[in-house]
Amino acid sequence: MTGLRRAVRAGLVIALTGVSGGCQGLLDVDNPGSITDDDIRDPESAEAWANGALTMAMEGWDGELALVSAASDETTFVGPHGWWGELDRGNLSDPGNAGLTGRFPRIASAQWMADEAIELLTGFHDQGLLRDPSPVGRVYLYGAVAYTAIADGLEDYAPSDRTDPGPAIGPENMAALYDTAVAYATRGLAIESEGEVPRNLLALRARIQHSREVRDRVFPPPADLSGGGLVSSAAAVQDALAVLADDARDWRWIFEFAPGEVVSATSGVLNCFPNMRFGDRYVRPTLDNLQGAEVILLDPLDGVPDPWLEEFVFAIQANATGNCDGGDLTVTSAREMHLIVAEDALARGDMDMFAEHVNRVREWGSLTPWTAESGVSARDLLIYERQSQLFLSGRRLTDMYRFGITSNTWLPSSVASLAPGTLFPISSDEVDANCHLNPNVPC
Repeated sequence: MTGLRRAVRAGLVIALTGVSGGCQGLLDVDNPGSITDDDIRDPESAEAWANGALTMAMEGWDGELALVSAASDETTFVGPHGWWGELDRGNLSDPGNAGLTGRFPRIASAQWMADEAIELLTGFHDQGLLRDPSPVGRVYLYGAVAYTAIADGLEDYAPSDRTDPGPAIGPENMAALYDTAVAYATRGLAIESEGEVPRNLLALRARIQHSREVRDRVFPPPADLSGGGLVSSAAAVQDALAVLADDARDWRWIFEFAPGEVVSATSGVLNCFPNMRFGDRYVRPTLDNLQGAEVILLDPLDGVPDPWLEEFVFAIQANATGNCDGGDLTVTSAREMHLIVAEDALARGDMDMFAEHVNRVREWGSLTPWTAESGVSARDLLIYERQSQLFLSGRRLTDMYRFGITSNTWLPSSVASLAPGTLFPISSDEVDANCHLNPNVPC
């Protein structure tokens, strides 16, 4: 796990060199690379720790997003790197897949960095050493992102502390990572009271609680399709409604990726050296088969190309010129809050509440409101709205599993086809280096 330590320290040093104001004294050295552990464990470094945790949360979340979007129908393989093609064909279970081995360290680094930052900054805060407590709320937010990303996409996980490997927690315990993410969001809310951070904390907590119910339905495979695949969470609905009551606008919390700062693996495989393009259910490809020429996912009521996809797909592709691995990717949004409430209402049979919240989303797209007489079932509309509004945000693969949807690129012999609900294993690099996973490695 020496790579994890290098990645964490590199991220923190980069963050420190970008800090202004009161932290400049930390950089009054001939070589910023000679910053010591005492330097980075000083209360003046709190903002740098928050920035470092953000950087790694973005990289970890985005790394997993690239994997799950490749395995779902959102993107499809166009070459040349065959490991993306294996995911596209539904073969998720190879621990040596280079896409997984390249991105697992990012996810692990994000989790370690967040935990380290939380421990350090909460200690400063409890001792009254911070002039501004806002970095504490932020590291809780980024920690919640990291734990959620792990729980969303991996079937098992082995947390480590720098060079000290840890045992796998076991597939049966993975859902408990959502509990950690909820706890982090709750603690962050106790510190942050103004601005977008508390809104994002509360919205993320709603999303986490919904996602836990989804994971419980799909994993272990095969996915449970009873009740139409719908999930219900009173806690998620309570948080979602609180978010919407406080901010009724059509907002999105995005991670902004840019060359020279934090680059996006997801945008990179779509634009820089295209291995993937947007899937055939969503777009008609260009003649060279490398990008999308036209959105073909049609709104089920109005029969027009989906307005959100038309905006999003071409915004991502626009980054191909000079900014191919940049762009804005959505973590969560007001639209997701409405869809969480709408799904819960549908699962409980409250069609008035379902219509109220699904139609708010449709109103923001200038689309016809849904009614029971629309000719489209409420469940089909919910599936469509999640397919559209949550596009490329990490939700589609598990939605496909729980709603009984297959990709036209999955092989009949693939684990995605034969065992819907299959998630990603611990990568072979981690297994090879971890004495708790590999009997040939001494602890």
